[in-house]
Amino acid sequence: MNISVMAVSFPLDQETMKEIKQLIAEAETADKVDYITLLSVVELSDFNTKGFCLIAYDDDSDRLVGVLTSIDRIATLDFEWSGVVLPSARRLGIGERLVKELGRNLETRGAATDFALIPDISLAGQELLHKFGYTFDFQERTMAAEAVIEELDSEVEVSRYTNEESEVVRVLVNAFGDNEEEAKSLIDFNTQTPNRQLMIAKLCDELVGTFTLVEDGDKLWVTGLAVHENARGKGVATNLLNWAKCEANRMGKVSVYLDVETDNNQALSIYKKVGFTTESNTYFYKKS
Repeated sequence: MNISVMAVSFPLDQETMKEIKQLIAEAETADKVDYITLLSVVELSDFNTKGFCLIAYDDDSDRLVGVLTSIDRIATLDFEWSGVVLPSARRLGIGERLVKELGRNLETRGAATDFALIPDISLAGQELLHKFGYTFDFQERTMAAEAVIEELDSEVEVSRYTNEESEVVRVLVNAFGDNEEEAKSLIDFNTQTPNRQLMIAKLCDELVGTFTLVEDGDKLWVTGLAVHENARGKGVATNLLNWAKCEANRMGKVSVYLDVETDNNQALSIYKKVGFTTESNTYFYKKS
């Protein structure tokens, strides 16, 4: 099998998107992994997505046999990437070809960091990453809950972000340990990217929390959920998640999704109590 690998920029054209979805459908059937989410496929045809895609073709059949997506989500030269090879074309070195080409493209773009995302069940993928000098960094759990109507705390007011930058920065710096520049970059990304809506939460007229809603087909994602330490233990996070479930129901979505690091026991406890259950686990590897 003669393989050609090429890099393409976003947004991807309709034909390439169709080929990628066909490959992923076969891989998901074989592996029982949600590659649509892992490879951020819904973002690949968006003009606002920063990064690139590597595609591998079998020259003889002109069929797509491998794909790798690398996304600089908030334009800070910090890339997250993942890939998949057609099940019938595995163990032919296509994964290695894709990762080698990835390295060249990251160097050309001056990448500051790069994280590889891989399903926890992919032993072959883990071996490949070790071969290229990547080491395990942390693990995230993807959780989901039904989009149903829940009773809300009337003392917690949830609304769309307008011009509360300094207050949201204060919450993000306190909750995530970001510096002010990083927090402002995150706000800019969430307010300027289509299908994303930055939300704020107030308790007794004080802004104490923030999160972002992201539309993804019949799913509504909750990302960047942050509550200031002064408001923790007062049910703010629980109310925000229940509000998101109500909003998803209003929008006609089926489920609400979120990601959480597996060692964040406090957050995991809250999510479970609100009805979220584990869908999958993803390992994050970083170049040594």
